[in-house]
Formats: sequence, C-alpha cells, structure tokens
Amino acid sequence: MRSKIHLIIALFLLQTSVYAQSTDSIRNCSLEQQNKALQEQLTKLEQRTHELATQVESNSEKVNLLSETVEKKVGGLHNQMDSIDERYGVRMTDAEMAVQETCTRQHKSVVWGIVIAVAICLLLVAAYFILRKLIAKKGDDIELLRARADDLNRQMVEKMDKEIGELKKISEGLNAPQSNQTTSEPDHSLVKALADRITFMEMTLYRMDSNIKGHKHLTRSVKQMKDNLLANGYELVDMLGKDYVEGMKVSPSFNDDDSLERGKRIITGITKPQINYKGQMIQAAQITVSQNI
Repeated sequence: MRSKIHLIIALFLLQTSVYAQSTDSIRNCSLEQQNKALQEQLTKLEQRTHELATQVESNSEKVNLLSETVEKKVGGLHNQMDSIDERYGVRMTDAEMAVQETCTRQHKSVVWGIVIAVAICLLLVAAYFILRKLIAKKGDDIELLRARADDLNRQMVEKMDKEIGELKKISEGLNAPQSNQTTSEPDHSLVKALADRITFMEMTLYRMDSNIKGHKHLTRSVKQMKDNLLANGYELVDMLGKDYVEGMKVSPSFNDDDSLERGKRIITGITKPQINYKGQMIQAAQITVSQNI
C-alpha cells in the first residue's frame, strides 16, 4: 500500500516537472513546435507511466506473495507456540504435582520425626528418673555394705591384734636361754608354726586396705616378730609381691591374670614361707604365682 502511494506522488511530481518544462518551451518556440514537443513528451510520459504501472503491478504481486508467505510463517509460529504452550503446560502440571507430592512426603517425614524425637525425649526423661532412683538405692546399698565392711575390718583388726599379741609372746620366748646345749639338731616345729601364722597375718594385711585404722600398727607388729625370729637365727624370706623366676626352690601354683603386663609373673600368695636357719633352708616356700603369658 505504501509503494502505491509513493508511486502516485512520483507521477504527480513528474507531471509537474514536465508541465513546467513544457511551459518554458512554449514561451521560446512556436506553437507547432510546442505542440510537437508536447506530443513527444506526452508519448514519453505515457510510456513511462505504463512502465511504472507495470512495475507497480509486479511489486504488488511480490508484496501479496510476501504477505502470504509471512502469514503462513506467522500461522506456523502460532501453531508451534500453541504446541509448546500445551506441551510445557503439561510438563508444568506434572512438575507441580511432583513438587506437591514431595512436599507432602517431607511434611509427613517432619511430623514423624518430631513425634519420634518427642518420644525419645520422654523415654530419656523416664530413664533418667528411673536410673536416678536406682543409683540412689545402690548408693544406700553401697553405704550399707561399706559400713559392714568397715565393721568386719575393725573386728578382723581387733582379732589379729590379739593373735599377734599372743604370737609376740611366743616369739619373745625364743630369746630365753636354753638349759641344755647339745650338738643335736634343734626342734624347729614351734618356729615353723609361728612362721606360718606370721605369714598368714602378713598375707591378710597385704590384701587389706592400708587406710584401715590399725593397719599400720599391725604391720609394725608383724615386722617386729620377724625381726625377733631373725635375731634367733630364723629368716622368713620376703617373697610377696616380687617377681617369680624359674629355678626358685619353691612349690608354685599358677593363676592366669590378664591385668598383668604381658610376660609378667608375680608372687601374690604364700601358703608357707621359706625359712632359713643360720643360712640354711629348713622349709621350702609354697607360693601362688599370678601370670600373664
């Protein structure tokens, strides 16, 4: 449409120009010449107008063809857009449904998680109070047992104190001068019996708590009796708590103890002590050895 308007304007301007030229020719020439020139110009103008009309028709056909092509492409684009909208609309619907399902599952998971957490907290609180009561009860039981143990230890210390007093009297009696000096072997039976009792006392004190009242006093009394025997030529060899070595002249019995260092052997019990009289062994030791081999 715009091409047609431009063409009409061009024809109008062209006619105006031709008319102006013709007016000037008429003024300068004769009427015949002017008429002849006008006819020639009109002929040329008609030819030119015909050519322009032909071009206008050709351009109009091209414009129409281009318009049809554009309309077809635009229609195809509209169809494609509709297809895309429909396809992506379906996909968006599926995505929305998936998101909704995911949110629902997560919501349920959160709710169940809160329920489980609350249940665990309640169980922990209940367990705390139950354990607190049990611990309090156990504490009372422990205090009762501790009191009984202290009472037993006190009774044991008192009993041992009396027995050690009697044993000290016996050991002191060994210092009395003998009326008859003979070359025969002296009787060691009393010393052996005394040594066994001293060793039993020593073993009991070894296993007792050293903080018990009277423990230090009894330990000193046992040492005094051993020193008294040593003054009379009898040595009670100290073995308790020492390492056991192969080849020792003892009668050992072995107990496995995983709490000891690997390869260790410790003398933890003495049934009968080793007694030496004037440097000669008159009684071999019977011992218990704890080991981790």
